[in-house]
Formats: sequence, C-alpha cells, structure tokens
Amino acid sequence: MRRFCHISVVLCILVISACDSADCTLMNNVACSYGFYSNGTSISLLDTLNVYACGTDSVLVNQEIGASSASIPMSYWLDADTLIFEVCGETYLLVDTVYVEKENIPHFESPDCPSKMFHAITAVRCTHNFMDDITITNPIVNYDQVENLQIHIR
Repeated sequence: MRRFCHISVVLCILVISACDSADCTLMNNVACSYGFYSNGTSISLLDTLNVYACGTDSVLVNQEIGASSASIPMSYWLDADTLIFEVCGETYLLVDTVYVEKENIPHFESPDCPSKMFHAITAVRCTHNFMDDITITNPIVNYDQVENLQIHIR
C-alpha cells in the first residue's frame, strides 16, 4: 500500500509538471504615447488634462495635473481614432480634437494569451485650437513604451 501511495504521488507530480505554462509577455499594454512640447522642448502641462474618445463615453485620461506625456489606448478595429483633448484652468477650458489614422496589425503570441492588436500610425491631424501641430515620432504602436506622437502646444 505504501508503494502505491509513492507511485501515486510521483504520478501527480509528473502530471502537474507536464502542464504547459503560458508564456505571455507581462508588459502587454498596447497604447499610443503622446508627449507635450513647446518650442521643441518637452514640457509639463500646468493645468488639468482630460482625454475622451469621441463618439463614446470613454474617459481615457481623467483629471491629470502636470502631465508631460499621456499613454492612450487605441481602438482595435477602427481605421481612425478621434480623441478630444481638454486642458482646464481655473478660468478657461481649451479643447482640441485629434484624428489618428492607422492600420491595425493583429498580433498572436500563443493560444493561451489574449489576442492583441498592434498599430501603424499613417497620419495625424488636429483642429489647432491650442495645439500648434502634431508630429509622428514613431509610427509603430506595440508593447514598446516609446513616444509615438509629439503634441506641440502654442
């Protein structure tokens, strides 16, 4: 009986160790990184920043004060994202709309991992209310957390 117990324990250990562990990357956030600039120099906004996805009730950045950058997720299936940027002070509200055109690139790692979508930014524009211009610095949006777009503030 004791021998049977030992064999059962060994078999259980073998079965447990034979299970495949998912090899999913831990840094699996795919988001477009925006940096704020004035006269070619990185700046921090002194006021409150809010960012909304147009056509939805999604708040992507909520009441961030002193932002020098923003990491904003992109839609999975749309060919263009429309974002509303608000900068609020005590006596004013500045609103600009940003249009980001992109190609969606399906990314597969493993059947055990959630599906992801990488993106290639093809064009970007804004309504020029408080933003002077937007520059694409790195068009590929993937797991690398590098700056993709530079927002130049007036």
